[in-house]
Amino acid sequence: MKTVNRQTELKVKYDAVLQNYIMEATGKSRTAVKSLFAHKQIFIDGQNVSQYNFEVKKNQIITINSIGTLSGKTGNKLNGIEIVFEDNDIIVIEKPSGMLSVSAENGNEATAYSILRNYVKMKSSLNKIFIVHRLDKATSGLMLFAKNEQTKRIMQANWDNFIKHRKYVAVVCGRMKTEKGTVVSYLKENAAMQMYASKSAEDAQRAVLSYRVLKADNNFSLVDIELETGRKNQIRVQMQETGHSIAGDKKYGGKSSPIGRLALHAQTLEFIHPITRNNMRFSTKIPKKFMTVFND
Repeated sequence: MKTVNRQTELKVKYDAVLQNYIMEATGKSRTAVKSLFAHKQIFIDGQNVSQYNFEVKKNQIITINSIGTLSGKTGNKLNGIEIVFEDNDIIVIEKPSGMLSVSAENGNEATAYSILRNYVKMKSSLNKIFIVHRLDKATSGLMLFAKNEQTKRIMQANWDNFIKHRKYVAVVCGRMKTEKGTVVSYLKENAAMQMYASKSAEDAQRAVLSYRVLKADNNFSLVDIELETGRKNQIRVQMQETGHSIAGDKKYGGKSSPIGRLALHAQTLEFIHPITRNNMRFSTKIPKKFMTVFND
């Protein structure tokens, strides 16, 4: 399969209504431009915009991305991966549950990294892909990859400064006692390579997350989670610490598996583009399976 990167970038020359400006600059029909809005393929300075009457200002950058969308309707799908956004420096994807981010030692199974590596090499054998963060195999959702060494170095050296928001949605066991809260822990790893929360800060990593309950019944709670820190298995350990392990998480106390997978999804990723310095924000829908566990 060969995929062509069809991406149009327009520098705004005068203040205007976004839809009208795109029509005039590209010659596209009103129907064609409305389709771009509907499939979330239009970005202003890296931020997705779906309002056709949005007012653009002189010198802003309009990007029309026909590779991937936030809606998942027309995104380029590669063996289960969906490309949400791509430019010369980065690729944002949505990874399915059950796929490794990168292979374990001597592993031969397809991973997000290997699939993207093959994808970029179809355009040129000189192209490369670089992983800058990971999701657990059982976790689905948004991931960011670098397309060159410079971008990788910038992101890894300044990760906390570039990443603005990382939000997850999860189904946890039981009805949570409080509607929202913050969890602060000190995480350590035991000899079995399993993370656990310690009361001592010595030789431990400080971990902080905040949560908000979106929906609940007596059996499960749908929870919005925002990470302040990014530690190995952090959400899984800290939700176990609250007494409400993530559904399907046998490793960290989840006794029930109503959807046959770990009910954790990386839903929102917001960051500063390492090269353009534009603010980039991507968000996906709550997986439909997550809603099936509730009675109403």
